[in-house]
Amino acid sequence: MSHHLRTPLNGVMGYAEYIYSSTREPMIQFTSKIILENSLQMLHLVNGLLDLSKIQEGSLDLSQSDFDINDMVESVRALHQARADELKISLHVYLAPQLPSQLRADPYRVRQVLNNLVDNALNYNRPQGSVTLSVTPSANGLWVVFSVQDTGRGISPEMQETIFKRQQKSDNPFVLRPNEGAGLGLVLSHHLIQLMGGTLNYSTKAGEGSVFFFNLPIRSESHKST
Repeated sequence: MSHHLRTPLNGVMGYAEYIYSSTREPMIQFTSKIILENSLQMLHLVNGLLDLSKIQEGSLDLSQSDFDINDMVESVRALHQARADELKISLHVYLAPQLPSQLRADPYRVRQVLNNLVDNALNYNRPQGSVTLSVTPSANGLWVVFSVQDTGRGISPEMQETIFKRQQKSDNPFVLRPNEGAGLGLVLSHHLIQLMGGTLNYSTKAGEGSVFFFNLPIRSESHKST
């Protein structure tokens, strides 16, 4: 199933990128860019569905390796900076000075969760708003806490009831709603953080914004040797 879904999407994306880069005709560039962006969005959706299926089957494998927290956060910021500038949203990063230099977890999945949270924070923000990605140690020094705060409209009480389980609340759960995604990002992120031994939660206030935060245990080699 994975092969049959991804292969045609990769083909569409490849040709769209080739068309975009091989012409200077504004209209052709404009339309090929739309094809490329929508194909990429569809690929993310397909990957999310496949990951959720693996989680439900208990067959999603996670890796364990040490990675540099600073490099991870900077790569996430760099990925979203252009879009933040386009939306006129300030994108900030804060890393506490007392953080361990490395964290042991699945770096691909940690980056995936951070990208989901930052992407949501940008999508549901307001012009001239801000998004802040922070990483701090817990008070007991056993966890690293990641948080993404926005200045958007907040989360409605109705959505709060199903925010981490929206796929079970509809007969046709993957139909896109106006101005919303498919609801996969937060559902998938919630499961991924649980599999890595942490928890994902949030706080929100109507008209002022939301903050999503998750913790991961510190398991770096340097920490274990102390």
